[in-house]
Amino acid sequence: MLRLGAGVLALNLFVLLMAVVSIRTSLRNHQDRAIATAQNLSLVLNHYVADTMSKADLAVGVVKDEVERHLADPKGGAGDLDDFLHRQHARVPSLLALRTTNAEGVIDHGGDQEVNAPVSSADREHFLKLRDDPGAGVVVSKPLVGRLTGSWVIIVARRLEYPDHHFAGMVLGVIALEGFQKAFAALDVGPHGSVALRDLELGLVARYPEPVVAGTAVGQQFVSGEFRTFAQSGKEAGVFQAFTPFDHVQRTFAICKVSGWPFYLLVGLAEQDYLQGWRREVYQELTEVALFLCLTLVAFVLLRRTWLRQHAAQAGLERLLAEVKTLGGLLPICSHCKKIRDDKGYWNQIEAYLNEHTDAEFTHGICPDCAKEVFPASGKHKTM
Repeated sequence: MLRLGAGVLALNLFVLLMAVVSIRTSLRNHQDRAIATAQNLSLVLNHYVADTMSKADLAVGVVKDEVERHLADPKGGAGDLDDFLHRQHARVPSLLALRTTNAEGVIDHGGDQEVNAPVSSADREHFLKLRDDPGAGVVVSKPLVGRLTGSWVIIVARRLEYPDHHFAGMVLGVIALEGFQKAFAALDVGPHGSVALRDLELGLVARYPEPVVAGTAVGQQFVSGEFRTFAQSGKEAGVFQAFTPFDHVQRTFAICKVSGWPFYLLVGLAEQDYLQGWRREVYQELTEVALFLCLTLVAFVLLRRTWLRQHAAQAGLERLLAEVKTLGGLLPICSHCKKIRDDKGYWNQIEAYLNEHTDAEFTHGICPDCAKEVFPASGKHKTM
């Protein structure tokens, strides 16, 4: 029974160990699939964001060349330039607007809305940078609320110059942040997944789902320590797990820098989503293990009960056999006095010998024949 119990215990421990190994392997597989999915989605979005920004910059560059050609040849009409801006804008649907400003920052071409007063961008950070730095190239603004659109946008702008390279204003392409959020929402990141676009200073540009009231989180820099560590590492892409400060959800993130543009793109898959299937597997496997353990325990108990019954029966039989003593072989007995000789050569009374070698006990009486011989007088009296 000890060996049987040890065997059952070893078998159960082996099954339990294999279940643990299977559960851990399944967990790694689910995590690896989540990482691969997040990385693939980040690559898709990286291409989308880079393509959107590049098309906007291409349109801005074309307009810049055309405006500077007009500046070099003042005979060109302003109406022709407005038509040109409209045609270029129609070729880039991702642009909310395509405009130009003069050297004072006032929008002079491409304003789609009718306004009562001139709209100026002279105080905008991107305008000031282009004005003060002739070599700035393409400048991307921080998220801001457009003065003509009234919505959250980012600006892709380039400097305009006169033929003598003096500052003449800027060309700006307006990109609505709503477009990024719609593109992010079209991806399947699970019920609790998230997609975010941040600038290199970790300021939020766009996010799905919106963490608070629409627009109020734009520009904030409240990020996890793991994200900050990645940003400081200088890497172009990576994977990390973090507890999102926005909504307190544990996620696995794939992060990359947008190719050629000053943004980080993060795709996060929530553990509670991608581990849901794994949890079902764990429940099923643990149920099967528990059932196996119960069956082996019941089998062991039944076997032990059967063994105990057999052992008890055998012990009872041995006790019965122990109570019965038998005499075997030839016994030397005196033909006259009926004494029996034992193994040591001593002659013993028959009752003493049987009392020693069996469990029989003797009581004494007298048979009728002996009674006649020993008590003849008594016999006569009875006869009379």
